[in-house]
Amino acid sequence: MGVRNRWAVSGARVSRVRLDPADAGGVRVWRVDLDRAGAPRGWRLLSGAERERALAFADPAERRRYVVAHAALRTVLGGLCGVPADRLGFGRDGSGRPCLLPLSERPVPDFNLSHSGAWALVATAPPGARVGVDVEQVRAGFDHLELARRFYQPEEVARLPAAGPDGFFRLWTAKEAYVKASGAGLAGMSDVLVREGSATHATVLSRSARFPECRVRWLDVAPGYAAALVTTASTPAPRTG
Repeated sequence: MGVRNRWAVSGARVSRVRLDPADAGGVRVWRVDLDRAGAPRGWRLLSGAERERALAFADPAERRRYVVAHAALRTVLGGLCGVPADRLGFGRDGSGRPCLLPLSERPVPDFNLSHSGAWALVATAPPGARVGVDVEQVRAGFDHLELARRFYQPEEVARLPAAGPDGFFRLWTAKEAYVKASGAGLAGMSDVLVREGSATHATVLSRSARFPECRVRWLDVAPGYAAALVTTASTPAPRTG
């Protein structure tokens, strides 16, 4: 079973994000419009734990977006693995990252999901690679420089007065995509330095001995959003505990 470039899943519009050949290496990214009607149909694809998390949202709009995002993730992964979306099982790898539990001896892809506002991104990578993706709705009305001083490197903070909130979220997505791919978690964001190389690419440097340098690809999702993609090598063995 294949996964088409564009289709409707649970009522949501899902389309492939085009990557440069140099960025691809078997990595794929899908963009999901979360505000298309579809939560009732997506609900049946979710596990009991996912349904409980959905019901924990007090805001009906956020609950619907959660359901559509996770139904889209399951549909993408089910298409890649050739199994029904509702049969997929999830665990944690050696870094604590979400991973697919194998249904057979066939290797399973690595994946990552991010959603913010009306959009979600699903990224997948071949077995043996790790992928991190992040999308953020650009928001004003807060002291982005003060927050940057807490999480960003001095040379990054120095660039932000001219860049404003757009620049802040651009860096944030690169950092978060890196820590999601590497398994460092949000606690590792302050160790990450983003050096911009062009309008579409950057390099992430970290004091992590395992993933000291990674390439970042910024993604075009929708007006008012920032997004980034990072891939690394070497996936730890899954654990279910």
